[in-house]
Amino acid sequence: MRILMLSSEVAPFAKTGGLADVVAALPRELARQGHDVRIVMPLFRSVDRVKYRLLPILRKLAVRL
Repeated sequence: MRILMLSSEVAPFAKTGGLADVVAALPRELARQGHDVRIVMPLFRSVDRVKYRLLPILRKLAVRL
């Protein structure tokens, strides 16, 4: 199964509570079970892009509400 997880925080990049820990751990377990898991979160200014070797995949995302 292909799974896309969207979260406002993911440990160790951005963490304010337990959500970041869950979003970091759950995909590992799902991948261990054979699933293709991707995680998407906003690239906040506080995230160290160099330390984690992060590259943006989208420059802009429009969401109509």
